[in-house]
Amino acid sequence: MRRMRGRRIVAWVVVLAAALLAAPAAAPAQGDRATPAEAAFVQRIAGVLLARYPTAAQAEKAGYFRSTGIEDDGTAVYFNGTFTRIDELHPNFLWYDRAGRLVGLDYEFPQPAYAHAPVARFPVQAQRWTVVREHVHFAYRAGSGPLQLHGARAYPNLRAERITAAALEADHLLPSGVTLVWAYHHPACWDLGFWLIPNANGAFAERNPAVK
Repeated sequence: MRRMRGRRIVAWVVVLAAALLAAPAAAPAQGDRATPAEAAFVQRIAGVLLARYPTAAQAEKAGYFRSTGIEDDGTAVYFNGTFTRIDELHPNFLWYDRAGRLVGLDYEFPQPAYAHAPVARFPVQAQRWTVVREHVHFAYRAGSGPLQLHGARAYPNLRAERITAAALEADHLLPSGVTLVWAYHHPACWDLGFWLIPNANGAFAERNPAVK
């Protein structure tokens, strides 16, 4: 989605000519509103996922975990831990509103594995794809307190498959005396995101007035 992940570390850009060359010619995007073909695709995906993962609790049972706090658009992002096993009905990121209701999703594909945005995978215009910059997410707990969710830039020592507490402490990201619960490296990714619930601004819009 064209928005930030993990405290606004991610910058969004339109996919450039390289991505467009990898896709069949398409009519220009009409702003954030879906074309008829895109609308049919979004409706089909929404019908399945809203039934499969209607609440954050259902997503957690299926292996997703919350990786951000409530962001500026009113959603929290849940991740299933994979950047490889992704298809139409298995997005790696889901968005839930403050009440824990499913409202949107992201499909994210690592740029190191894909030279161009994988536009042929989904029936949407190439212009819908954006780029998420490399970063990290981690969570820690102080004593028996609540889980603290954070995101940060990916320093060189945080690009490993397993990010340690020592590495985070070395970059002054992890306070002393806390327990690291989990951490993961988020590579630079091609991203396709959209709202699964109706949006007066369009399925591909940045904000949804129905989500406060």
